[in-house]
Amino acid sequence: MSNTVYLSLGSNLGDREKNLFKANEMISAMEGFEVISYSPIYVNPALEMDKDSPGFFNMIVKGQFAYRPAELLANVEKIETKLGRTNKGECKPRTIDIDIILFGDEVIESEKLSIPHRKMTERAFVLKPMLQIDPEVLHPVTKKKLEIYCDKCNCDELVLYKELTEVNV
Repeated sequence: MSNTVYLSLGSNLGDREKNLFKANEMISAMEGFEVISYSPIYVNPALEMDKDSPGFFNMIVKGQFAYRPAELLANVEKIETKLGRTNKGECKPRTIDIDIILFGDEVIESEKLSIPHRKMTERAFVLKPMLQIDPEVLHPVTKKKLEIYCDKCNCDELVLYKELTEVNV
């Protein structure tokens, strides 16, 4: 049985758009993963980093995944490594960052994995694109629509970079 998953992708080093497209290509090729939709790409300042860090390009991928959350985590970490990410867990610029935001209705809190993502309700670059894909999505813990969190994190201030009809390099 597959679970609906939401992945947040971000890049603030190198060709940011190409990095997102390459990550999406690799996600689409992942065993057990079927892409349902992509959000537009947004640009936003680097949060929790040095003030001179480059801004991020961010997007959300909604898909179905046939395996367990730990297997999805292992797969996205491999993609990050293949695309040149070397500083996992550090607040430093990166070629790609892939976070599992939601995995069905699962609630997981471990050293390696937190689902729903701990900071999802505080990040406009997660909420706004997710709501564009699925305006009815609920937080699995609070059971509230994600739109209620948008006012707190200024979703209206997020800058659109590019609408996508499909993702290709």
